[in-house]
Amino acid sequence: MQIRCPECNTLFQIDETQLTDSDTQVQCGHCFHIFLASSNEPEQESFQLVEEVSTTDIDLNTFTDAIDEIPKEEPLSDDKFVSEPIFEQNSMVDDIVPPELRHHAKTSSGALAKALWSIGIITLCLTAAVQLVYFKRAELASKAELRPYLMSLCELAKCEVPELKDLKRLELSSKNVYSHPNVDNALMITAVIVNQAAFAQKYPTLQVSFTNLVGDIVMARQFKPSEYLNTSEDKLNDMQPGLPIQIILEVLDPGKTATAYEFSFI
Repeated sequence: MQIRCPECNTLFQIDETQLTDSDTQVQCGHCFHIFLASSNEPEQESFQLVEEVSTTDIDLNTFTDAIDEIPKEEPLSDDKFVSEPIFEQNSMVDDIVPPELRHHAKTSSGALAKALWSIGIITLCLTAAVQLVYFKRAELASKAELRPYLMSLCELAKCEVPELKDLKRLELSSKNVYSHPNVDNALMITAVIVNQAAFAQKYPTLQVSFTNLVGDIVMARQFKPSEYLNTSEDKLNDMQPGLPIQIILEVLDPGKTATAYEFSFI
């Protein structure tokens, strides 16, 4: 059947089976006007003969000229024919779509956007946490309660856990400096080292410095653990918490200019 748009007067050819007995809303594919189309609309306009005219008195030349002067109607283009009602994305079409369908579409897209934002935020937080643990692993490794978890994490990340070390928790007490009983121009130094940390740690390097009255260093020497413990490197164990360790050092006598001495761990 044929229907005509009341707005732009465009003629369309549609399948009559797509229309129900009641009026149906369709949209013009040319001007996008929405109008009612009825399946009861006549397919062709009816014409009524008003007066029968005799052709015996008509000048055929005049009649032919009159026909030539009749303006020819522009043929309908292919894009003006549709096989079914057109519903394009248009603000007027929103009034035809059921509100519950529009609400469902908006709700679905909103839930998806929230889910994507949540995943992105969680990913950024996890990345920041991993970077913080990686750069602070030396400090975290010094905490005995966190070290097992850090070691498990580093096994997965292929990183190394720093050894437990806290030189500030090493205490040097019972210090005594006196002339060496068996060697001339030499001094004997004795002291006790105690590991006050809550964990065992490696023996540090010990430095002994002698200074003059104005604080300038007159002589300084560093001692490895094997030297101040008088044992070989392969027999050294970690310093256990709270266990006092006696050390003995032998150094050259810096002379009378040295008025003070100082111990430091490296």
